Amino acid sequence: MKIYSERLFLKYLFSDHGFCFGVDMKDRSYLFLGSRQGLILQRRPVGDKVVENLDYEIPAIVAALRSEGRVRFPT
Repeated sequence: MKIYSERLFLKYLFSDHGFCFGVDMKDRSYLFLGSRQGLILQRRPVGDKVVENLDYEIPAIVAALRSEGRVRFPT
């Protein structure tokens, strides 16, 4: 099950795999994501659509962030 909203400057996603909050401002954007893999707090480019492009799937978002090389989780 997924519940999400993209309407306001504060975006949210809750799913069986975790949660994600995004804050969009004119000059910056932040992503806060919690999953079984851990927690991520990351500054993202303005207008970033990584969550939207990956169809609001937490495991896919975590994999994409990990592939960018800016996020490390314990193995």
